[in-house]
Amino acid sequence: MLHLFQPDDRAYTPETVALMTAAFERACQSASPQIDGNDEVRERLALIILQHVDQGERDPVRLADVAFRELASV
Repeated sequence: MLHLFQPDDRAYTPETVALMTAAFERACQSASPQIDGNDEVRERLALIILQHVDQGERDPVRLADVAFRELASV
């Protein structure tokens, strides 16, 4: 399980949590060979998704795609 420190006490609606979850699951499926039980990779995907949600993105497909692309570029 991923625990993040959020100093600004961000809160997300249930709908936003659902779309982040969908994006994360989709990104994990796309990156499955890279993940292979690697919690650091999963954490990086989650943080990328959080960053883009905080910037206003709400489409789970776009969130997953950008997370996967950013992960692949690291």
